[in-house]
Amino acid sequence: MNINLKNIFTRYILYIIYIITDFLIITSMILSSYVLYRLLSIGKAVYYLPWELAVASMSSSALIVLTLTIVKAYDDESSFLNMREIERVIKGVTLGFLLVGMVLVLGRVLISRYVFVFSYILSIIALTAIKMMYFHFLSGKFCQKWFHKRILIYGANSVGQNLYRALVNSPKLRIRPLGFIDDQPGSKGQNFFENGFNTQQSIEILGHFSDIPQLIKSMKIDVIYVNAQSFSPQRLKQIIHELKKYPAKIALVPDYQGIVSTNVQVQRIDDIPVLMNIGESSFVYFLIKRFMDLCISMLMACVFIVLLPFFSLAIKLDSSGPVFFRQLRVGKNNRNFYIYKFRTMNHLANPYKEKPDCAEDQRVTTVGRWLRKSSLDELPQIINVLKGEMSLVGPRPEMPFIVETYNKEQLERLSVKPGITGLWQLAGDRDKPIHQNMSYDLYYIQNMSFFLDLAILVNTLFYACRGR
Repeated sequence: MNINLKNIFTRYILYIIYIITDFLIITSMILSSYVLYRLLSIGKAVYYLPWELAVASMSSSALIVLTLTIVKAYDDESSFLNMREIERVIKGVTLGFLLVGMVLVLGRVLISRYVFVFSYILSIIALTAIKMMYFHFLSGKFCQKWFHKRILIYGANSVGQNLYRALVNSPKLRIRPLGFIDDQPGSKGQNFFENGFNTQQSIEILGHFSDIPQLIKSMKIDVIYVNAQSFSPQRLKQIIHELKKYPAKIALVPDYQGIVSTNVQVQRIDDIPVLMNIGESSFVYFLIKRFMDLCISMLMACVFIVLLPFFSLAIKLDSSGPVFFRQLRVGKNNRNFYIYKFRTMNHLANPYKEKPDCAEDQRVTTVGRWLRKSSLDELPQIINVLKGEMSLVGPRPEMPFIVETYNKEQLERLSVKPGITGLWQLAGDRDKPIHQNMSYDLYYIQNMSFFLDLAILVNTLFYACRGR
């Protein structure tokens, strides 16, 4: 089958599968919420005939799937760690349930608020879980072999490496990078490693420009991504002219790093692409973010108060020293504050040494190892959130001696409040220090939104349950 027809066929089949799957999941979550409501016997009893329940749940599901389509939740694109996809799922479900609520109110249909809220929460959790499973399936070897485009990246500088990182973290694009092409002397055979969405992956510089014809034929390459920053305009024209002789398509990758975000639109004026609407997050967003921080932190404070006696006893019985660990960190606008955690290391350990190199580090106590694995050692940081020193979502705060070594790019981390969780915590390469993984924090800073924060929080719950 022609590669274009194959890609179109695959895309539309997957599109139909997405819609049908989401419709069935949302319908089942609404029905499950009603069953849960009846079992718990809460609120005023509202009863429905089976056919009424079936019609209501399927009609509601259809409206919610419609809003998911409107917010582009099914678009054939991808983003960093698939956060934009999860963000759009949460946005679509939220707007969908608001639309359903308006229809019910205007139609004077009697419905339990408990069923409505349960349905909303369960739908978000279920759809997020399914999407994460789907992303892992797409990153597997079977899908890579049969459904992914096979590509080469021409130009192995920082832009090319960032493109490779983005592709291995974006399985929904169904693009499989097979290697780099680079003209630097002695570069052939050099390897680059990246912790992808599912497992660590590596890519090799396979040769120089003269090797491209043979590689296209032997590796059945579909597309060559040309890193425009690596070449002069004149050389770029020559490369495109030469590559047009071969069956593989050509894709140009411009260097818009640090400029392009979801707040940027591309407008075409004749044949000239123009970037529009570059702007910062609004005051309203930060107001909503602070309100969300306070509401969720107060709920978490109730959990914290209940667990505190048990955790305190376990920490004290396991090793001598205080229950809490306090450490100086740097927050927004370079302001210092003390961060709080449950103590997980020997109380004599140096508090300002970088994190333990491995899970078996002798400084980590037995209880501390469990607290770290479950991320419950971070729970006291709700105190920092309530005080306004931190947010629930944001870059991780660093120690002062590390901030002193920051370059101009790394200092951008200090433009927003640090967070308890963020993209770095959800990523595969957490073995590297935070300041060496700037791409996660920069992506968040450039794309901050209410629904992105919700997407990160929902993903954090899944990762915490898995003991990541």
